[in-house]
Amino acid sequence: MINYSKMEEGEETMQVKVDPEEIKRIKAEIEALEREKKEIQERLEQLQKELNIWIQKRDEKNKEVRQLREKAIEYKIKRDEINQQIQELKKNRDEINAKLDLLYQEALEYKAKRDEYRQLRRLRMPKEKIEERIEKLEWELQTNPNITPEREKQIVDQIQVLATELEILQQADRFHKKLQETRKKIENLKKARRAIGMEIQKLANQSQQFHEQMLKAYQQADEIKKEADEYHQKVVELRDKIREVRLALRDVEKKIFEFDQKHKELIAYKMVARMRSKKDATFEKAVEALEKFKRGEKLTLDELLLLQRYNLV
Repeated sequence: MINYSKMEEGEETMQVKVDPEEIKRIKAEIEALEREKKEIQERLEQLQKELNIWIQKRDEKNKEVRQLREKAIEYKIKRDEINQQIQELKKNRDEINAKLDLLYQEALEYKAKRDEYRQLRRLRMPKEKIEERIEKLEWELQTNPNITPEREKQIVDQIQVLATELEILQQADRFHKKLQETRKKIENLKKARRAIGMEIQKLANQSQQFHEQMLKAYQQADEIKKEADEYHQKVVELRDKIREVRLALRDVEKKIFEFDQKHKELIAYKMVARMRSKKDATFEKAVEALEKFKRGEKLTLDELLLLQRYNLV
């Protein structure tokens, strides 16, 4: 503080009391605060390094989590694709079963018809023998001019019996062939059904493997996510500590600034007193400019130069 008091008319004297010990004390306080500031800055740097380490660990774990979950999704897609194939195969198998049901019914009908015709047979002769017998009888009927009516009637009756027997046999053979064809179709469809069943089992095993891999990947992701969350908690805690240390640093910097201003002010007072004692008119103007500066008034260029000249700002 610079004070002026009227001693005589036209004369003013500056009363300034500067205690050298006060200057030393303030300087020592500033040095102590600077040391504290350095310690806080080192602590802040250490915490920041530690924070960066935990952030890196957390981010690496979160990356692992993302990769595992992406892998789990891939397994799920593959599993679902295989399950879709299985559903298509089951649909085909159901169609085969429906066809088989019809063929089984046809086979029963053909077998029944064949057996029915076989039961109608009266002769136990093979087809070739019957055809040969008919041919001989017809030949006798056509070539014997002396055939008697009785013999002719006998031949015609025999041919009739044989023709009926041949017709029965042919019908039985026809239904037997249809039965065989149907059974062959059935066997082919059953083979196709077995192949489908084997393919379904194979795909089901693959689906189960992908399902288990998916579950395992999700489980691993959950476990690693817990670690990532723990690391994140460390990050939050360290950020809180860093925030507290930064507040302490700003508080120390504020104190340093205040003591530094006080120190500069005391030095300025000391200089003012010394220059006053020398009756330096130019310095008087610099002091006036300093007072204007403290009051927040606008300074001229000359006044700014005077303040710089005497290191008052």
